[in-house]
Amino acid sequence: MEQPEQPKSKLYVLEPIVRKLPEVEVPKRHVSFKEKFVWTGLALIIFLIMTQIPLYGIERQAESFFGYLRYVLASHAGSLVELGIGPIVTAGIVMQLLVGSKLINLDLTKPEDRALFTGVQKFMAILLGVFEASMLVLGGWYDPRRFDPTAAPLSTGCKVFLIAQLTLGALIIIYLDELVSKYGFGSGISLFIAGGVSATIFWQAFNPMTSATYVGQISGAIPNFIRALIEGRGLYEAFFRIGLPNMMGVIATIIVFLIVVYAESMRVEIPLAYGRFGGIRGRYPIKFLYTSVIPVILAMTIFANIRIFARFLSPLGAIVEYVEPPHGIAGVMQNPLRAIIYLVVLVALCMGFAWLWIQMTGMGPRDIAEQLDRSGMLIPGFRRDVRIMEKVIGRYITTITLLGGAFVGFLAAIADFTGALGSGTGILLTVGILYGLYEEITRERVTEMFPAMRRLFGE
Repeated sequence: MEQPEQPKSKLYVLEPIVRKLPEVEVPKRHVSFKEKFVWTGLALIIFLIMTQIPLYGIERQAESFFGYLRYVLASHAGSLVELGIGPIVTAGIVMQLLVGSKLINLDLTKPEDRALFTGVQKFMAILLGVFEASMLVLGGWYDPRRFDPTAAPLSTGCKVFLIAQLTLGALIIIYLDELVSKYGFGSGISLFIAGGVSATIFWQAFNPMTSATYVGQISGAIPNFIRALIEGRGLYEAFFRIGLPNMMGVIATIIVFLIVVYAESMRVEIPLAYGRFGGIRGRYPIKFLYTSVIPVILAMTIFANIRIFARFLSPLGAIVEYVEPPHGIAGVMQNPLRAIIYLVVLVALCMGFAWLWIQMTGMGPRDIAEQLDRSGMLIPGFRRDVRIMEKVIGRYITTITLLGGAFVGFLAAIADFTGALGSGTGILLTVGILYGLYEEITRERVTEMFPAMRRLFGE
């Protein structure tokens, strides 16, 4: 008996609007390695140029609204990319939650439903860009009276123009992300995070210039350390100075880098047998960081939105303090309760987002069991049944997902507490992103050399 056809989602009322949105055309041919490299590099260069374009109508602010969350959001204070990737990631979270909770009836295995999902997500990201820009401007973040009570307030026209500039920056990032996703390596979101954090780490470590805030201090951690050795000064200040990058941060950055690289290589292998050809044995690898650093990005996006809403909702003001970690060992010692609460909340959110991510992206036990069953694989010692395979695989995937989510959350918080350059969360994300990018580039090189292998990767 045929199954009745599911009714179309109510989201299809937005289809006429979605169809009118400009989009980057899906490539109708295989994009070569060199082309991907060029498009990826071009998108990154455009993004970095935008970070140097100040918002017209205000003095460029050195202070970022998002604080240390700016590294995760690829946000740059007072520039066209003040909002960073916030609107894109927030729209993604909302849409995934709606689909995962069945509040909107979309089957992402169907091309038309998936196209609608992507289009509505882009439309929502644009609306969120306008909304977040409006919240920042109307909430008084750019009001000159924050610094000088005698200054004249921003005019209505200036506020509208600022909102337009911030929205334009968000739009460009949305389409750069789409360009990289279709014609480059990885995604624009990951690329912009890694590019921004890498530049910050390099500058904080090697900046030879004297600090304008701290008289007589060299800004870069390593030049300051070398100067301390030459002058024969005590090394305590070079390792633990407050307010500027120090050698403890450099060491923490290196340690986090090594830990993440090692964790990326850890995996659990489930024994399998191919039932059709005499039980040929194989293994299905499950990485320890099964959801990579996605849970941290999602958690930090939630923190960033709390900061935005707190500009208008005063009750949220008390919460803001606990969604940003104390940085450096001295900061933790001064406020240990804040550090503990931040650590617990971040780890819990990362575990929750890790579990949610696998359920909504086809990485859950049921999805993997069905994929293996369609391939003719079975688990030795168990009869061939999708339900049994799902139960056995679920023991591994669920445990690893929760442990991996807790691990990345814990590592991000601890790295922040030790004062890692570019923020602990930023360096964690950057290493994870670069490792994934390395794997994708390696795979792409293999398919360039052996075109027949593209079928194995679903191309």
